[in-house]
Amino acid sequence: MDQADYTRWWQLHLRAARGETLDNAEQAAYEAGLTALDREEQTTGQDADLKLLQQLKAEVERLETTHALLQSKSRRLDRQIWTLEGAYTVLTGLELGGQSYVTSPA
Repeated sequence: MDQADYTRWWQLHLRAARGETLDNAEQAAYEAGLTALDREEQTTGQDADLKLLQQLKAEVERLETTHALLQSKSRRLDRQIWTLEGAYTVLTGLELGGQSYVTSPA
């Protein structure tokens, strides 16, 4: 709906909202305007929803990649801890506080 049509529709809307009776042609124009505005709103809403979903999907994919990288780094660190704890035990004959961070290399 262009601006001129909207302005005409708005005048009909104000009259209808005040309880004025619209003639048949005015009532038809008013209802057609409502339908057009509803359709525009749905289309705009669907486009916005689709864009939001696309952004959210991209964010989830980015977070999944980050999660996988962090898991890989965690496994590398676990192996390094396990190796260092083992070396410490061999050199000193002592356990580190009696508890190991990692039970075996992952």
